[in-house]
Amino acid sequence: MSHSPQSSKFLNMRLLSLALCGLTGGLAIATPIAQANRLETFVYDLNDSKIEFSLKNDIEPKGSVISNPTRIVIDLPGIVYQGPTIKRRIGRGVESLRVGQVDANTTRMVVELSPDVKLNPQDLRLKSKQPGHWTMQLPQNIAAIDLNSVSNFVIPIAGAVISSGFGWRVHPVTGEKKLHKGVDFAAPTGTPIFASSDGVVTDAGWTDGGYGNIVELRHANGEVTLYAHANKVYVSKGQSVNKGQAIAEVGTTGRSTGPHLHFEIQPDGKNAVDPMDYLQLHQVTLDLASNSFKD
Repeated sequence: MSHSPQSSKFLNMRLLSLALCGLTGGLAIATPIAQANRLETFVYDLNDSKIEFSLKNDIEPKGSVISNPTRIVIDLPGIVYQGPTIKRRIGRGVESLRVGQVDANTTRMVVELSPDVKLNPQDLRLKSKQPGHWTMQLPQNIAAIDLNSVSNFVIPIAGAVISSGFGWRVHPVTGEKKLHKGVDFAAPTGTPIFASSDGVVTDAGWTDGGYGNIVELRHANGEVTLYAHANKVYVSKGQSVNKGQAIAEVGTTGRSTGPHLHFEIQPDGKNAVDPMDYLQLHQVTLDLASNSFKD
């Protein structure tokens, strides 16, 4: 079977070396452009220690490695990112993924690594076996740092799509700027909510203050997890539950704009922190086409 010159171009694996350089600069928000070429997904697979991303139309990415702290920077010329700058915390090897607009015609992806991680830029390659789909293999020891990290907590919902992360934001109902103390997982009403770790139910049912129906668990080391806006609650106060046990189902009770799970972790039993720093992850997907996150 013969191939045209055009198809042969894509059958050959393309390699793009990354060079060490002193590239700097912040990320800005770009104005969306209709029908523009765009970044569709950006994936970090911890099991394979691999980065993957897909584009609506193919282009040649430009890669670099920055030191102090170590960051892998991938620029996509001609790719317009439609949305605000996104930063997702990962763990202790790869600390975070970041996507944003560097100028009117370039999208930048940044893989931020722990200060303890050392990279040889000559060992990194961007590869493409088909138009618009690129991968980069990271050293296995980087992902192993996160996979081997001890975590007592698992994601409390299957097929999770993060609709709002931890941090300061303008509240979608009140319009006030306030700290969002958890992570929101958007899901259909009735989707099961699971206990993130073994614990004892310290509160269950309706609560004032905007959270609607909740379940609150206290865990062995004094940590507290909170599950809010539930449609139905399956457990009662004082009950012991196991990690992965269904404790409620997704709803939109309380101050809510749609069905979702609001999930909090309070390591000291009082103050909420970013749950993504405590959850066991094996793959992180930034779905830029729909402006959502998946784990």
